[in-house]
Amino acid sequence: MPARAGSPEQEDGPAGDRLTTDLRITTPPSPYAEDPPPPPAEPFRFRASVARPGDTLLLCGSGLAEPMHGAPELAGELADRWAAGDPPGLPAYLADVQLRVKGYADDRTAAAVWEA
Repeated sequence: MPARAGSPEQEDGPAGDRLTTDLRITTPPSPYAEDPPPPPAEPFRFRASVARPGDTLLLCGSGLAEPMHGAPELAGELADRWAAGDPPGLPAYLADVQLRVKGYADDRTAAAVWEA
């Protein structure tokens, strides 16, 4: 008897990995088939630097990036909190990225890496 759609026998591949199923959903033609896509609205900025002990790399979404740009006191406060010794523990880190800044109430997504 052949495996039924969605059954574990059909989903597992020969190496035990999960296979994908062709749902036969067609995709519309690309609007850029004849012309190249337009350039991004803002250019991607990339800067390389060498990390030194005590440095922190902060990757964040607009919910934290906008107050960091618009309210320099937030950036200064985080720099003061994170420059002293060891990285903060999880509760302290979460409290730090949720510091309130008047006029900014968006969700905040942030990941930080401390150089040891």
